[in-house]
Amino acid sequence: MEMRDLVALGDKLLDIDEAKFRQVVDLLERMNDHPDILRTIAVIRPRLIELRLNRRPTLKRLFCDPFEDLFEALGKADPVPLSVIERALMNSLWPLVEAEIGKERLRAFRPALQYGPERKALSEAFWTECAAAVSKIAEGAISGHYSDALELRMNPDRTRALADIATILSIAPDVIELKAALSPKPVPKLHADHMEAIQTIGRRISRARPAALKIFVLLAASRLTDPSVLLSGLWDMDLGQKPADRASLFMSLSGTVVAQIEERSRAWQTAAGGDRMAVADLALHLVASLDATRAAMEHSRNKEFDRRLKDIRSSVHAMVNTQVLQDADAGIVAAIGALDGGSDGRAQLVRAENHARALRKCATIADSLGLRGELREMTRKTTVTLTEKAQQALAGPAGNPRTGYTAIRMIELIAGPAEANKIMDGIMSGGRR
Repeated sequence: MEMRDLVALGDKLLDIDEAKFRQVVDLLERMNDHPDILRTIAVIRPRLIELRLNRRPTLKRLFCDPFEDLFEALGKADPVPLSVIERALMNSLWPLVEAEIGKERLRAFRPALQYGPERKALSEAFWTECAAAVSKIAEGAISGHYSDALELRMNPDRTRALADIATILSIAPDVIELKAALSPKPVPKLHADHMEAIQTIGRRISRARPAALKIFVLLAASRLTDPSVLLSGLWDMDLGQKPADRASLFMSLSGTVVAQIEERSRAWQTAAGGDRMAVADLALHLVASLDATRAAMEHSRNKEFDRRLKDIRSSVHAMVNTQVLQDADAGIVAAIGALDGGSDGRAQLVRAENHARALRKCATIADSLGLRGELREMTRKTTVTLTEKAQQALAGPAGNPRTGYTAIRMIELIAGPAEANKIMDGIMSGGRR
């Protein structure tokens, strides 16, 4: 199969069977870093993550290993990095690094891709030379200007990312040790051994390269399910800093965490697209991040952060109120009446079930958002109407059992199986008297 044939398949590669998909991935990786191949890899990356394929080791992949946790999040369960590196930037950067180091020298590093006694030493030497190469390339990349070498317009985020890559490569052995300690990614909860590893490695970096400590902590945070959780532990860590430097690092990272939560809270305005469960999931994640961040900041009160966190909570309140609670009863009940509407009716029912699940999920954060009364009333109102529909459909000979059982199913999604069983038992016993 030729390259143009593989590229032409595009997103169809997401649907082929697993065996063929693995063969295609192997073919793609045997080709070079042609832009079309890179674009095809980008399209299928979600499935690569899902299948956790062991991809062919390359020097480019070894180059990325220390900073790969800062790539844009692709999978739904992936943590959102606190300091993002674009894959497009990395793809433009690697050929320049290759040219800077030279083919002959790179060839000497190839044994690092195989398991053997030389692997560790060669990998560390490789990262050291890559760090020097990236630092040199970064010097010529000026924010606000187009970089002919990188074929990208350099904005502040890209110039910052280049500097971060150089710094991370300069502490690569420490980062690899961190990744082993915080594994497998994403880590849902920080335990004592995690904290001890971060502190031990962090103190080593603080002595040798104090300027690299912040990006090291950001890397640690990006291996967690919720990066904001690290803030609480950070306050009690001894990273070998002076008190003023420790406070400065905490405030800097707090600012980064709050800015990320703000960015995520704005996403619902454009990204929800009518998916009520996506809104509910986002709301739960945001509230968890808010609570973790607020708890961490009890150690170091800051009025500006307090105000910003309050604004975020207000935004999440509005999101849940307008996207999940508002008109929930009308939308869910209307779907019961559309069951005989063919494919459109089925699609409406799927959306209603999604909405019902979102309504129940948001019950866990209603108190935190000051929406307990509103959610309780909407749940009651919707359940009462669905109960009436179920009674009409199941209690008499002229009813429609399918409609009745669907209404009971909706009640189960909204109020739980115990409530649905209670209502069903009442209808059945009443209908047989």
